Amino acid sequence: MRRGDCQKRTYGDGRGESDCLNGNSRSQLNARNQQRMGRSYEYAMEIWVAPGFRYNGRGWGSVNYRSRLWIAEWQRSNTIKNHMYEMYLDSSKGATFEDKTCFTPRQFGKWNSVVMRVKWSNGSDGFLQVICNGKLVYSVNGPNVIPPGCGTEAKLQCKPELQDLKKPILWSVGPSLKGHGMNYRGFGFPSPFPPFPDSGITMKMRNLYVGGIRS
Repeated sequence: MRRGDCQKRTYGDGRGESDCLNGNSRSQLNARNQQRMGRSYEYAMEIWVAPGFRYNGRGWGSVNYRSRLWIAEWQRSNTIKNHMYEMYLDSSKGATFEDKTCFTPRQFGKWNSVVMRVKWSNGSDGFLQVICNGKLVYSVNGPNVIPPGCGTEAKLQCKPELQDLKKPILWSVGPSLKGHGMNYRGFGFPSPFPPFPDSGITMKMRNLYVGGIRS
């Protein structure tokens, strides 16, 4: 994926938004089947990132809450501002999930396994675990369908007042570089597309799985 790899198809709430206008670059696959709240699932994948990849995660601004490059995401379908969880990537922290390290830059050039086991719930019966290369890196029991930090600077694509828990959940994998939006000029930025290496990012994924929790 390279900066500017985008599609012009519109989405959102009728304002005419598209990836190209928002400055989003992506090369993603979406799961064929969507998931529902109240059910348990396992998501699994193996990820390989080119060993020479270099990107600091920043956009045009100076603030860097989390990387603008996502490599996996979970969101509610057919809604706006209903992003739930993301896996971020940059060349200083590596791959992270909710600010927990999944694999470091030293593991670029190697295959890394990622497993999420979850019962999507807004009640006490919920759980969510993320296991990277056989190590538990994130675990929470109880409500999980509204993510931590929803509506904060760290998760601007989630607004608490817009959460629609009836919508199905969509899992997407692959690189997605988040842009500055159609109003980028109002922020004083020269482009909606954030800076990114000219060589782009080369990554591979294999053994994708979403379904019932495996033993």
